[in-house]
Amino acid sequence: MTDIAKFKSIFEGSNIAYGTYKIEREAGNGKQQGKAVVVRNPPTDDLWERHLRGVEPSLGIIPIRPDNTCIWGCIDIDQYPLDLKGLVEKIRRLNLPLVVCRSKSGGAHVFLFTKEPVSAAEMQRYLNTCASILGESGREIFPKQTERSEEHTSELQSRFGISYA
Repeated sequence: MTDIAKFKSIFEGSNIAYGTYKIEREAGNGKQQGKAVVVRNPPTDDLWERHLRGVEPSLGIIPIRPDNTCIWGCIDIDQYPLDLKGLVEKIRRLNLPLVVCRSKSGGAHVFLFTKEPVSAAEMQRYLNTCASILGESGREIFPKQTERSEEHTSELQSRFGISYA
């Protein structure tokens, strides 16, 4: 299995749209700021390959699948500076099934992966509970929506000021 195929299977999600993020500058607090755009096309293998090589803009897969289920979700912790080691230690101490990755902006993406698909609503509830347990209530949770529709990308735009390509 190629790296692209492996990542596509791990991060399977929407097949009608994806997000991109291009870093534009670094803010004074260490956070890198940029522009998020939702593209209303399926993500291509070329986009996956460029993302894995670190070529901007980055690829953001929308976790909700066509049947309104997810196999992964994420808590987006935008705190600067962030004690990543302390966060990982806390997750281990609490025995939570989460994986921490440093985000491009310098915060953390805290992932949950499931063996079987779960409803997007269930994924949101569990991640919100985990965020609370970690003292990170109110953080951005992905998936954002509990049901997929052709309009879900419009909801992202109106709620979060994301533009479209």
